[in-house]
Amino acid sequence: MSEKLNNYLQALNESQREAVENNSGATLVLAGAGSGKTRVLTYKLLHLLVKKILTPNQILAVTFTNKAASEMKSRVSDMLNFPIEKMWLGTFHSLSLRILRKNYEKVGLKQNFVIIDTDDQLKLIKKICENENIDTKEISPKFFTNAIDSLKNKGVFYNELKPNKYRKNDEELRKIYKIYQEELNRINCVDFGDIILLCIKLFKTYDEVKKYYQNLFHFILVDEYQDINSIQQKWLEYLYQGHRNICCVGDDDQSIYSWRGADVTNLLEFRKNFKGPKIIRLEQNYRSTKNILECASCLIDKNENRYGKKLWSENKVGDKIQINGFWETKEEAIFTSDQIENLISKKVPLSEIAILFRVAAHTRSFEDRLISIGLPYKIIGGLRFYERKEIKDIIAYLRLINNLSDDLAFERVINTPKRGIGKTTLAKINNISRLNKLSLFEGAKIFICENNSKVNIEIENFIKNILNWRKIKKNFDHIELTKVVLEDSKYMESLEIELKNSKNPDSLSRIDNINEFIESLKDFENLEGFLEHVGLVMDNISNTSVPTISLMTMHAAKGLEFDYVFLAGWEEGVFPSQRSLDESGKKGLEEERRLAYVAITRARKKVQISYVNQNRYSYASHDINSPSRFISELPKNLIEINDSKFIDDNNFLNDFITTQDISSDYLTPGRKRMLENKSSDFDWEFNQDFSFEQDLSIDDIVSHKKYGIGKIVQKDSDKAEVEFKNFGLKKIYLKFLQLKN
Repeated sequence: MSEKLNNYLQALNESQREAVENNSGATLVLAGAGSGKTRVLTYKLLHLLVKKILTPNQILAVTFTNKAASEMKSRVSDMLNFPIEKMWLGTFHSLSLRILRKNYEKVGLKQNFVIIDTDDQLKLIKKICENENIDTKEISPKFFTNAIDSLKNKGVFYNELKPNKYRKNDEELRKIYKIYQEELNRINCVDFGDIILLCIKLFKTYDEVKKYYQNLFHFILVDEYQDINSIQQKWLEYLYQGHRNICCVGDDDQSIYSWRGADVTNLLEFRKNFKGPKIIRLEQNYRSTKNILECASCLIDKNENRYGKKLWSENKVGDKIQINGFWETKEEAIFTSDQIENLISKKVPLSEIAILFRVAAHTRSFEDRLISIGLPYKIIGGLRFYERKEIKDIIAYLRLINNLSDDLAFERVINTPKRGIGKTTLAKINNISRLNKLSLFEGAKIFICENNSKVNIEIENFIKNILNWRKIKKNFDHIELTKVVLEDSKYMESLEIELKNSKNPDSLSRIDNINEFIESLKDFENLEGFLEHVGLVMDNISNTSVPTISLMTMHAAKGLEFDYVFLAGWEEGVFPSQRSLDESGKKGLEEERRLAYVAITRARKKVQISYVNQNRYSYASHDINSPSRFISELPKNLIEINDSKFIDDNNFLNDFITTQDISSDYLTPGRKRMLENKSSDFDWEFNQDFSFEQDLSIDDIVSHKKYGIGKIVQKDSDKAEVEFKNFGLKKIYLKFLQLKN
């Protein structure tokens, strides 16, 4: 045995070594951020094999991605210097599939059964809906795929689904689930949700199969245990019952994926699920500075549903966390890019710099800024703003309105959202255009004159809309034009229907992206200027072969680390997400706080947090933002607060704070928090103007700092509905309106 293998335990700290050497019974390893979790998992496998405690095929090791499984297998194999291909190491689905392939007949499948993807699922369910006369405009096929997948993740078979008057579309769901499952069986297919579910059925129904695998796996090792769902927990419990040796590694403070079925309760109830477990905490952090860890620990301590651990480090104390407040998003992006330029001047590699967002749409202002100053960047786990489907769709609409000869734009939007205009129809229009040497738009006009198909009405309406929008373009600005296009084309409506029928946060992101897009138009005088900008942007972002700054959502950042991390958009309602609070209450708040903890602990050397006073979207119901409550939960002695340049220049904050006769009715939540923190040297700044008494009445002409001139059409005690010339009807607090003489 090599010296390296003899001494591998010496590379571990005390807690890591305890986790590696504890090889009997149930063990839960609570691995804090940056505490060497990967090393513990790898060395655990190595230890079991080096000490000849077990052979490779007696170990079941479960990871969450195939990549993680491959890397772990490669590391252990390299250290042992021999292949370990027989080891059962993979994801829940790949391991379950391996079991099903051996026992396919017992669950009613043929040997060559196929796994269908999401697109095929949708096609099958759409066909079933048509056969059952279910209106797919009323209940989207996506609703059924998501609902069925959710039921399968909870371990519910179609024949176990009881009537529930409180369940959305209950009768239709029970019917579709049953027919869908029968159809899958008929065509010898399974979907992704079936893979684990059918294993559970196998273990329930066939005792000899269950005992075979229970006896085979002497030891079970589970990675990212905080992210498993109900059916995966049940799968583990079945296999554990044989030799009763299991080690689960996870972190309750990093459970941030409830929206895709993860349930942290499985980890929190480990003592209940497995007999007499040992809990080991990995608390030494090897990644971050002491200040970063202290801030993250103070924040996560506010959560009640957790085991509790205290991260510590032998690293440097490091810089304080910097909190930067700004008046608007452009200022936020400029400041951040200036900070990055400063880091570059100190020879910091671009690959060690990241900007993280709660909302994917908020990358836009940062992307525009980085492009304008020539700093290369990449989006991790997603597309650049102007490459996202919904943004390309609306840009194509605007391109076609601006230039009726833009055939590429025509092809993109003629059936977006779906109007029943398929490839055959488009091919006919293409043929007409080519023969007559016309644009596709003009070819479409000829098509509806020469054909009598059912799509004629849709094409005719599309042409009328484009021509009408061109008239609007002459009389209104490009922002109002875009809003009209989104409404008349029913594009926004289609996204809202998709959101209604799906719990996937991507659906909400698409709406956020459209809203951010509308906001971006304000930087340009006209449509032509904007389209020219987009053309340059798309050209500039094509070269990504050089080192880059990383932009990503906080969810996408889990498992990554950088020297310098900028956390943007820490405003109440954005982060924590108002939607999470509305839908899940305290549980949602705690998950949002865990997300903040994950974001902060991505940094090795320095964290900068920023928030914007002005609401990011002009259509929003309120005019100002208050800083995220998470900022006020950070330890005051470990953060530096920098006021917005706008606030410093206008110096109204001090005037506001020294005013003592402000009634509590006047205060917004953000101002209340500011006053409460004043005694603690928290110098929050807000963009609300100072109020004074004035008599305003219906039909008065008023001005507003953001929306300009408008007319009051309705009024109550503290708010008024104002019809603004360029922004339409808005509900505004009276204190933000100025009477025009």
